[in-house]
Amino acid sequence: CLSVSWPSSNVAQLTRLVSAGPRISQVNKGVGGISCRVCSVVSRYAHTTIQSSVWNQLPVTKEAAFEVDLPSAAFISNFTITSNDKVYIAQVKERSVARKMYDAAKKQGKTAGLVATKSREIEKFRVAMSVPSGTRMSFSLSYEELLPRRLGRYELTLGLRPGGLVTNLTLDVSIAERTGLSFIKVLPLKTSRLLSNTVTGNIGKDNHQCSFPSLQQQSSASSKGLNADYIIQYDVELSDLIGDIQVFDGYFVHYFAPRGLPVVPKDVIFVIDVSGSMIGTKIKQTKQAMSTILGDLREEDHFNIITFSDKVHTWRKGRTVRATRSNIRDARDFVKRIIAEGWTNINAALLSAAQLVNPPSSSSGTRRVPLVIFLTDGEATIGVTSSDFILSNAKSALGATSLFGLAFGDDADFPLLRRLALDNRGVARMVYEDADAALQLKGFYDEVASPLLSDIQLTYMDDQAFDVTRSLFPNYFQGSELVVTGKVKPGVRDLKVCNEVLVFVRRLWAYFTIKELLLAKLNTTDPNIQKLLGEKATNLSLKYNFVTPVTSLVVVKPDADEIPASASTTTVRPTTTTGTTTTTVAHTPATNIASSIPVKKPRMIKAKPDPLVTKCEHLQNRDLSK
Repeated sequence: CLSVSWPSSNVAQLTRLVSAGPRISQVNKGVGGISCRVCSVVSRYAHTTIQSSVWNQLPVTKEAAFEVDLPSAAFISNFTITSNDKVYIAQVKERSVARKMYDAAKKQGKTAGLVATKSREIEKFRVAMSVPSGTRMSFSLSYEELLPRRLGRYELTLGLRPGGLVTNLTLDVSIAERTGLSFIKVLPLKTSRLLSNTVTGNIGKDNHQCSFPSLQQQSSASSKGLNADYIIQYDVELSDLIGDIQVFDGYFVHYFAPRGLPVVPKDVIFVIDVSGSMIGTKIKQTKQAMSTILGDLREEDHFNIITFSDKVHTWRKGRTVRATRSNIRDARDFVKRIIAEGWTNINAALLSAAQLVNPPSSSSGTRRVPLVIFLTDGEATIGVTSSDFILSNAKSALGATSLFGLAFGDDADFPLLRRLALDNRGVARMVYEDADAALQLKGFYDEVASPLLSDIQLTYMDDQAFDVTRSLFPNYFQGSELVVTGKVKPGVRDLKVCNEVLVFVRRLWAYFTIKELLLAKLNTTDPNIQKLLGEKATNLSLKYNFVTPVTSLVVVKPDADEIPASASTTTVRPTTTTGTTTTTVAHTPATNIASSIPVKKPRMIKAKPDPLVTKCEHLQNRDLSK
């Protein structure tokens, strides 16, 4: 178990803060507060609660905003507002129910808004409200997530962005792993979301506690308060080849991450979009990343490079070649000469890649894992442009090959890449247009560079397990982890680890099952199957109080007789911004989590702003392939 707090010695790192992302803030001066983050990690499953209390010390009403960074894979599980000693609990509702409440609010002459945005794997939750003079209000938001293992470590990130100086800023993190920790590293506070080549921090296994920054320390760093991410990296001891299985209260979780296995050689095809939209910084960063990646290939690996725009060019015709020094040198020269121009023929590029990993007369006796790493920054603009035809052609041609899609920038057809990856044993990721794009590309390659096993089937004897999540996996890569959860029949002996496991295993099963139902819904075109999968995901989301793409977080204002006489109703107005933000008035895309803001019709008392809720926005755009 680890208890961590932020060392005051790190204040010096914040002399220059980067303005980035949402925050928990007091919008106007004179509104003070406290902020507390409590995170409990039990067997990789993290439950984080962020609590904030604000009070208005000015003689006039002021607005305060509660903004929270959410990991993209997290599900909100609770949100409460406390005002004048009354607690108002937000409810998770099925989307159509929330929509009816939304429409009812509109008929009453009120305005409601649904807003969605995305920023580098971070989603946003926001509530803004008017705080009367001398009034104290408190907020509490909880969310849950499973920490994935990547490159041999788990990473927990907590945003520290109070948006101003706060009287009391606390951070309490506990980590409990049944098999013990092999290492734990607390990184220096990160004031930018850009990746870095160098990562430093304190490594050890011991518990430690440190003081928290005072107001004076915060102000010495910046008059705007903290703006940073607190990051903890760790790994677990795991010597058993079958992994770690935990059973409790009729549910089980199996963490499978065997260590010490030899790396299996791979056939890897790099497919690079060189259309006109890649010109400039993007093609320069891609060349930089490819030069580094080529140098990391093992000599027993085989590879080839395909570039495509309106035409497709293959570096070595008809075959993959061994990653010898000579071939690596020639490949780097080829990459240096790449020029970005033309249109985008995605279909032709995919079919060319399939011919290289599945040659008609392949007779090699050496087993190699076939991988295609496909990067594009746009949509199909020439040749076959229909997404359905591209998907069908790729699935038929690629066979048992794993395809990994990289969507470079906001203009890339990420929905298509996501479905391509789901159809072809891979995953899709966004690569953000930023100074660290080359590092993003290299980081993703590192995750799939070392295959250890392929076509893994995890089975459980005697039919004792049921309602099991995915147990067949195309690949297991070095530094990763495969996770299976399910239910067990009565009579199976419980493995009692600690008291928290009772809730943890059950909720982890629901978390995983919902995500897999949503992925299956995304990957089918049959409307009846989509409806059935959506209903199952909705029922589980409601049962476990998870905010997911099929449910909405509903904030219901109290009746007028429950709030101070100085207040009455205030409507929720849609927020319009620029960039990647989307303002939705009548509908929200199915892949987004919408925050409906229904308003109960109260008895009007005075036409003054409601101090409880003036604006509530849940800003979210989910990548379901994660």
